[in-house]
Amino acid sequence: MFKKSLIVLSLVVLPLTASANWSAGAGYANLSDDDLSLGVIFGSVAYEFAQEGSKLSFIPELRLGTGISDDNMGGIKLEVERFTTLSVRGQYNFDNGFYAYAMPSYANIDAKATFSGNSYSDDEWEFGFGAGVGKKLNEKTSVEASFENYDGLDVFTVGFKYAF
Repeated sequence: MFKKSLIVLSLVVLPLTASANWSAGAGYANLSDDDLSLGVIFGSVAYEFAQEGSKLSFIPELRLGTGISDDNMGGIKLEVERFTTLSVRGQYNFDNGFYAYAMPSYANIDAKATFSGNSYSDDEWEFGFGAGVGKKLNEKTSVEASFENYDGLDVFTVGFKYAF
């Protein structure tokens, strides 16, 4: 499933490289609550809406990912099969290349639990909210970190973006 998602993401991003304000990126997310910690890698695509001369911008973003680290809880193996997030950032861009943002998000986690050879899968959509900071390394490349919460599930992400 992850390979298909990467192919679709590549096909979506490639024709858009000639368009201004598009960006693509990748990163790592840690999903955790009191008893659990799971790792996810993701790819993202976003488009920035900003008025000329304004430091404020709005950025819809799609992230697609898959689990890379599992966890065990009471003999039950837990893993993320797919992680999908749709968000809209309100971003403030400082003059020194730093930026800060807040974002409402709508996320889907497709998880699988395995116990004694039996598996159970479930996926659920949740609304959440997050905030983060980033730094432009140059005109095209930036790094960022964010924190989001979805109904008690904490998501900490680090990643990079490349603007077209």
